Amino acid sequence: MNIVITSPRAPIVLEWIKIAQRGLHDILLTDSIRYPVARFNPHHTRFCHIPAPRQDFDAYRHAMLKLIDWADMVIPTCEDIFYLSKLPLTDTQRAKCFMPNHELLFTLHHKLHFFDKLPNTDGIAKPKTTLITDKSQIIFNTTDNKTILKPVYSRFGRHVVRDVNQENITKLTINQDYPWVQQTFIHGKPLCNYAICEHGKVIAHAVYQPCYLLNQSASTYFRPIDDERAENFIHAFAKQNHFHGQVAFDFIDDGEYLYILECNPRATSGLHIIGNHLTLKTDGKLHHDDRPLDTTPLRVSITLPLLFGISALKQDKLQNLWQDYKQASDVIKDIPPYAHALSFGEMCFRSIRYGKSLTSASTFDIEYDGASDDK
Repeated sequence: MNIVITSPRAPIVLEWIKIAQRGLHDILLTDSIRYPVARFNPHHTRFCHIPAPRQDFDAYRHAMLKLIDWADMVIPTCEDIFYLSKLPLTDTQRAKCFMPNHELLFTLHHKLHFFDKLPNTDGIAKPKTTLITDKSQIIFNTTDNKTILKPVYSRFGRHVVRDVNQENITKLTINQDYPWVQQTFIHGKPLCNYAICEHGKVIAHAVYQPCYLLNQSASTYFRPIDDERAENFIHAFAKQNHFHGQVAFDFIDDGEYLYILECNPRATSGLHIIGNHLTLKTDGKLHHDDRPLDTTPLRVSITLPLLFGISALKQDKLQNLWQDYKQASDVIKDIPPYAHALSFGEMCFRSIRYGKSLTSASTFDIEYDGASDDK
């Protein structure tokens, strides 16, 4: 089969490449950046550079439709999935794309509306979440009422306001076209899950504790764990929504309940945990073996000492960081050093050219932020 995998800028694409290679498929990677890290994988793959969907949707549409016609299966991995779903696809073309239907996909991306698609299962709770379309609707934090604010289409913890007061909302843009949500702050331990589903059936599932967080949100270190509440929830979710594709949820465990904070209807780092157990068969069906999941922690290259070394030193936790670093397996260990330099250099160039932070520079061309990106 011909397999197209999008956004190889994401390290989890390395897992999809291996999953497809086990089925002896022909693999083509495509991205709107030129040196995505997974392009330099050690397997035989091809790469196609395409226009950025957010900046030039018409050119993106023209390029992607050609790739979809060539492909037998398209596996989107990042937020480009929302633009892929917006393409004028025939039923045959859409059936090739490993993703949920259009309405479900966009509902799950919304940080309030996704609650409407969740099943009621034991041990799972929902924090109070309110849509905010005008600053006058915001309730300021008090000692007894702590909340956070975040755009309905935020990522990486970017723009999240954790101390909700008059001063911190002054410069926020909040309106009908760019709404936010105000959500009760839940004290506890963060957990994430990730699942691959085929037409309502869970093929593979992982739960992990995210550690060493960027912006108090994006994880660079993952500890696999077992959690029966999350396991029961994801099976009920997939069945209820006849879900097809990849999906992940962020939780807070307060010691009694798992509070669901948000949904990511796309690939996340949880794939690194289950990737070695998956094979994409010659008929395009995914197979998951019965071996127990490895509980070894995972890390992304040298991000721990590079991004958290100084803060660990100040907190007298440098030894703990070093121990965590040594015991974890590097999820991109197969990528040569020069590739890291090229990929990181491109991100630095984009950051400088567009005046954005490195995290923003890594995704701004494929992000979907609602009404403003539908115009």
